[in-house]
Amino acid sequence: MSRIVKWLITLGVILSVGLTACGPAAEVPVATEAPVVTQAPAAPILAVTGLVKQELQLTEADLQGMGPVTLTLEHPKNGPTEYTGVRLSDLLEKAGLAEGAGALLITASDGYSYEAPLADLQACTDCLVAFADGKLDMAMPGMSGKAWVKDVVTLELVAGQAAIPAPENPNLILATTTSTQDSGLLDVLLPAFQTATLYNVQTVAVGTGQALKMGEEGNADVLLVHAPSSEKTFMDNGFGSDRRLVMHNDFIVVGPAADPAAVKGLAAVEAFKAIYAAGATFVTRGDDSGTHKKELDLWKKAELDPAGQAWYLETGQGMGASLIVASEKGAYILTDRATFLANQDKLQLVILSEGDPKLLNVYHVIVVNPEKWPKVNLAGATAFADFLVSADGQALIGAFGVEKFGQPLFTPDAGKDESELGL
Repeated sequence: MSRIVKWLITLGVILSVGLTACGPAAEVPVATEAPVVTQAPAAPILAVTGLVKQELQLTEADLQGMGPVTLTLEHPKNGPTEYTGVRLSDLLEKAGLAEGAGALLITASDGYSYEAPLADLQACTDCLVAFADGKLDMAMPGMSGKAWVKDVVTLELVAGQAAIPAPENPNLILATTTSTQDSGLLDVLLPAFQTATLYNVQTVAVGTGQALKMGEEGNADVLLVHAPSSEKTFMDNGFGSDRRLVMHNDFIVVGPAADPAAVKGLAAVEAFKAIYAAGATFVTRGDDSGTHKKELDLWKKAELDPAGQAWYLETGQGMGASLIVASEKGAYILTDRATFLANQDKLQLVILSEGDPKLLNVYHVIVVNPEKWPKVNLAGATAFADFLVSADGQALIGAFGVEKFGQPLFTPDAGKDESELGL
């Protein structure tokens, strides 16, 4: 074998051993693109459903894109408050109203719901679906506190109630005590009654004595008053055709915190005796109202006559105005609890005598007798009386004041035996 061939064989062996020792050739990694992270779409926070042309599932971004507005609106409990949100009318327009839609059912995340007539909402140009820290609240100026639903999640258009037949005579005159007006109760009852029946109520708020006088003279169709003994005389004389128990609250004696006559905690008659003995300033309405009648009855029970005393001041005005006079004079006054609580923020007066059974304040509704006065709107007066004693009317009365004062200002009494109230 030639020297060259041996050399080539030896070189081959060396190369083979070297390659084996090095192992297989390392693979060169192939460059890859970084994975793309996709963000889940935002979940809808409001659904507009029901009798609409296009159901909506809206995110907060969707709502922000609808041109939010910022408005200062009168909250029924908190007063003027600033809200930013989308006009409810814009949402309804975007969804489109289908045939038959007559009301809006507003539902919160906890299941609470409130149904509002569509006509009322369409008239409310400033009603908002307002932003509230990632949630939505209804801002509904001019509507019941129940309509201000918090954490709303669904707006459902539903069928409205059957059309209400228009009354033959829609005009109704209500003569009532100033306490039902000054307390704000009529602001709740009358819109509900008028919406349910299409009657138009003209209210004359005067003392109970004057209201009864209007009934005697045929100048009112229906009365809402609180002087049971005078009411019985009214009925006995044939001026009323129907009288029904509606509600009660109570009278209280209020006065300056300094309490110069030391009446705090005394029963009503004893409080009046202490005021008389001290010659402390006392404000009387002097208007033959139910409150004035009760005050005179208490003086009679105390066997005292304050008439003509320099400290006994007569206003001849309603309850709210008389309370303001008493506050300005640092005087004592007898008032119904509802009117006092509704006005206490502007009064320098405190409750000094309360809880006495003699201070019960009972209200009845009376239909004026059409046999005495043929022009009385009997159908309207009866409808109003029916409404006050109905489940809906009694519920409104029982709830009035709870949201703002933490207690009802009136206790509903329809269907009770009057003996339960000491009558």
